[in-house]
Amino acid sequence: EEGEQQAIDVKDLDWDSETDPANPQNWPKWKKWIITITVAVVCLCCSLGSSLYVSGAFQIVAEFDVSLELTISGLTYYLLGLAFGPLLTAPLSEIIGRKIIYVVSLPTGMLFVMGVGLAKNIHTILVLRFFCGLFTSPALSVAGGTISDLWSDRIEELSQAVALFCLAPFLGPVLGPVIGDFAAEAKGWKWSASWILLMFCGAILPFVLICPETFKPQILKTRAKKRGIKIIERNITVKLLVTILINDLTRPLEMLIKEPIVLVLSIYIAFVFAVLFGFFEAFPIIFRGVYHMDSGVSGLPFLAVGLGLVSGVLFYLILDKTYYFPKNPDGTRGKKDENGNPIWDAPEKKLLLGKIGGICLPISLFWMGWTGRNDSVHWMAPTAAGFPFGFGMIMVFFSIVLYFSMCFPPIYVASAVAANNLLRYILASVFPLFTTQMYERLTISWASSLFGFIALAMVPVPFIFEKYGPKFRARSPYGYAAFFKKIA
Repeated sequence: EEGEQQAIDVKDLDWDSETDPANPQNWPKWKKWIITITVAVVCLCCSLGSSLYVSGAFQIVAEFDVSLELTISGLTYYLLGLAFGPLLTAPLSEIIGRKIIYVVSLPTGMLFVMGVGLAKNIHTILVLRFFCGLFTSPALSVAGGTISDLWSDRIEELSQAVALFCLAPFLGPVLGPVIGDFAAEAKGWKWSASWILLMFCGAILPFVLICPETFKPQILKTRAKKRGIKIIERNITVKLLVTILINDLTRPLEMLIKEPIVLVLSIYIAFVFAVLFGFFEAFPIIFRGVYHMDSGVSGLPFLAVGLGLVSGVLFYLILDKTYYFPKNPDGTRGKKDENGNPIWDAPEKKLLLGKIGGICLPISLFWMGWTGRNDSVHWMAPTAAGFPFGFGMIMVFFSIVLYFSMCFPPIYVASAVAANNLLRYILASVFPLFTTQMYERLTISWASSLFGFIALAMVPVPFIFEKYGPKFRARSPYGYAAFFKKIA
């Protein structure tokens, strides 16, 4: 009987065939790249919002008669929003799909960004900044899912797409002062803190709205309904959201506590990322204070860091093509044995990037500190020190994300990366609050050197994991060994 049709669970649905045109992995290349670039630009916008605000800080201090520390905490609140936003939306996207999360979060975030520009006092600005971060942040976690929906069957393009997506959260903060300093100088703080970000988000919004859903269960569910198949609906209740939030907070925190791989490597990249956010206070002290650049031009030295980031991505892609997945005579990619079966590298091989990047970081910090202390040395010297910092930072980040993705089964990789993000943004939110005082009390050379010595102490980390990583993985409660035991 037609009326007696059984409702089907989404999990039981599948593609019609291997070449099913509804499968995002079978879409034409141009379409997949448009979606990939769109989500990467959304991530860029959301991370750009963090540092754009800092450019107008002195004007906010003058207009509302508040302290610089209180004003700078607008950056802290935004970063805390970026830290906590993805915890709910990443698992939610696995239930309701990716598209709705982009379509709801970006315009909502834009309303709060607009609010900052219209605010009449500092307290309103600070509260709105937190919500700006909270509502623009989902892209940072959901974009990873979108990219794996599109490219996970193509190793070659996957590494390019992942590189583009990983570059965005680092390049955004670096471009902020370059754009924001000129805007604040010419038009005032409202432009740097609000209107420019609103324009960027507004420019990418139409692309977000026309991008199709890429999440397999959601595509199949929509298609099944069109074909008249009944689907068992999952109701999104408050209780479900609370359960998700508790699970999603506890697993990353558990991994931070129980998993030395996740804890140590997350602290490493979180420190480096936090130093980048410390630079938003350190650079004006060096380039406005020592070299007397005006406020518009003083953001330009950040371009050196940006250049380092882009060079790091290109270096990774070359290494990926030649070392990790070399080309075979038959045109395929990846190492193979005589019988043509793939040979998988040990996860520790991925730490090579971290070893190279780790050595660049202390060099950059000492270089910046000791060339930027007085104007007898040309301003290009401390500016150029930004290049190895950007290069080293992105290399360490790639290394850690790739290592996580090989150490843990996919269901735990997301939690390991979430733990990494949480720690990264929480630590980054704290650094700007004390960097100015630190540079004033310790002087430029010793404050930079303090960061340099900590970075130097962290150089051995990838080398230690290369040696002892297999032992840590064998004991890991979340690693592949434990995972296969559970399944068996």
